[in-house]
Amino acid sequence: MIDVSKLTAEERTAIEARRAYKRAWRAANKDRVKEYEQRFYTKRAAELTADRKNTAQ
Repeated sequence: MIDVSKLTAEERTAIEARRAYKRAWRAANKDRVKEYEQRFYTKRAAELTADRKNTAQ
């Protein structure tokens, strides 16, 4: 995460606005966020399993 204390006021405002928008979007779309996270971690688990199989050989 970017340390906003070292940025100009204009850059800080832009970053804070982006964070607020993303926070509001996640709050309004909890089902989508849950679906995206589920898909990500399912793929990640498959990758880790494949890596373990490859290193075991």
